[in-house]
Amino acid sequence: MAYDYIKLAKAKTWNEKELNAFKNKINSSTEASKTLLKALNTNSAIYNATGIKLDAAQTAKGFKYLKNLGFSPTGKIRSNSPLRARESWIVLNPKSIVLLGFYQPGRSSFRVPLYEAYGGKRGEMASMEYYVSGGKISIVG
Repeated sequence: MAYDYIKLAKAKTWNEKELNAFKNKINSSTEASKTLLKALNTNSAIYNATGIKLDAAQTAKGFKYLKNLGFSPTGKIRSNSPLRARESWIVLNPKSIVLLGFYQPGRSSFRVPLYEAYGGKRGEMASMEYYVSGGKISIVG
């Protein structure tokens, strides 16, 4: 499917296919990526750091991934879990995940999605920022 990437950069909600298409486009060409990243940064959801909402299927997939990193199928905390107490609490009380933008890890020219996951119960919300690069999660906030 061909996307209007400028229109997509200004959208308030993305699904998995749109996220992957945009990520692939900004990582494929330097000239196009500069234009698209400028368009993305003018999106009020990115500019105001509220984030582009991910659809329900993408959010569920994200929390499933995070839960699998921290917990075994029986619910026990994994010995090699990258999640600490706050992050574990967020994963066990999932609400939503948003895309904050794209991050350039290390000296790489490749950009990866930077997410913010929200969790909690009424009146007790918490969040964490993370990205995944090279199959490894980095929790940055």
